[in-house]
Amino acid sequence: MTHCTAKPASFVRRSLLARGCFPVSLCLCLAAAGFAPAASAQQAANAAADDGFSIEGSVRARAELLDGQFRAKGPDYEDIALFQTRVEAKYRSGPLTLVGEVMDSRTYGEADNSPVRVGEVNALEPVQYYLDYDLGGALGAGSKTRVRVGQMRMTLGSRRLVNSPRFRNTTNAYLGVRVDRKGSDGSALTAFWTMPTMILPRTPAKVYDNAVEIDRNSLDQQFAGLFYQRPVAGMTIEGYGYYLHEEDSPRYPTKNRNLYTTGTRLMKAPAPGRGDFEFEAILQFGTAHRSAAPGDTTPRDVWAQAFHGEVGYTFDRPMSPRVALVADYASGQDDSDKITRFDKLYGAIFPDFAPPGLYGPMTRANVFAPGIDLSAKPGKGRVWLTYRLMQVPQPNDLFGRSGIRNGPSHNAGQQIFARARYPLMKNLRFEIGGALLFKGDFLKYAPTTQNRETTRYAYTDLTFTF
Repeated sequence: MTHCTAKPASFVRRSLLARGCFPVSLCLCLAAAGFAPAASAQQAANAAADDGFSIEGSVRARAELLDGQFRAKGPDYEDIALFQTRVEAKYRSGPLTLVGEVMDSRTYGEADNSPVRVGEVNALEPVQYYLDYDLGGALGAGSKTRVRVGQMRMTLGSRRLVNSPRFRNTTNAYLGVRVDRKGSDGSALTAFWTMPTMILPRTPAKVYDNAVEIDRNSLDQQFAGLFYQRPVAGMTIEGYGYYLHEEDSPRYPTKNRNLYTTGTRLMKAPAPGRGDFEFEAILQFGTAHRSAAPGDTTPRDVWAQAFHGEVGYTFDRPMSPRVALVADYASGQDDSDKITRFDKLYGAIFPDFAPPGLYGPMTRANVFAPGIDLSAKPGKGRVWLTYRLMQVPQPNDLFGRSGIRNGPSHNAGQQIFARARYPLMKNLRFEIGGALLFKGDFLKYAPTTQNRETTRYAYTDLTFTF
């Protein structure tokens, strides 16, 4: 790995908090602590017990297998081993906190034409390095405000648009500035400007080899927004607006997306002996090219939508069983000149649909997926069972992560997914899960279909934390 190599100005990762210069950056941040304004006496007293250096982390080993490929390309059968190791170091002095995290994500045993990509592999990568400062009540009596500068993970709201993945083997990271304010009335406001991280390498051969390459941030891709949340009459309401801007660079062509994404979410959390619900509506507009091909230089208007609805009930019984009716919709590409396929930005596909990795046929685009969720808490463990009917709103558009389009019907099939999680001891957790995908006519008889058999998927993992 080469450190501190000179790059063009747009390659901003090589700045003060340059990833290649991570140790130097951390030292500079530590030095800057001496110039930080002093916290109030009360803040200092409250934080004194937590001051100092700490370290934590986790090691996760997972096995996955898939039989009956649903993709247009890829092996009919594949099994792989995935490993994720992360170490996070934290130094706190009064209102100032410095954080650095390194993550190592690798896979072994993949086939030559495996779908394994940057969602599974990012070897020996410093994913976080930031300075966090507690401003206390500087923005209003009874409020709490924090400012974070550097590269960070970020999760907002439902995680459907901004997410730090939990199941996926790699993570999303964002280099920039984030400000969080919590009001005395329970409200919370987040404002941010970032440059999302592009995970490298991106060529299949290097991914399969677990090659170490520094990830990239650039002014060619910027992501900013506002997120607001507050409690209302026993419920929680959220509203947000995000802006994504991207341009081509010499090595990395893009769709030149200039997307505005706005939405609102209303929810009531599950609790024993009562009903709960969640509704989220998202509108997306702006301009983009249809593809990242060099010859595609025509900006087109974007108009896309997504929706999630869920109504559930938790029984006041042993194991707290819960049942919920759910539905997810995201628009696909129609025959107009506009771009109508929804872009999920940096959002999660799981748990709404199914785990990524070797599986994950659905994503938040060109999908309508009604279904039912069942869950329970036996002892210290948790179990889930879900059913989804998979419909394709626009059969001529791509469906999910299948690479298949131009199917003869809207019916992509039905999915049953189950998983269970149990702590074997204080710092060791076991999880197992699996899915059956009964293919419909869209996945069976599209021109690029390679396998009409039922897809079977299973995984198991162990996670050790320290």
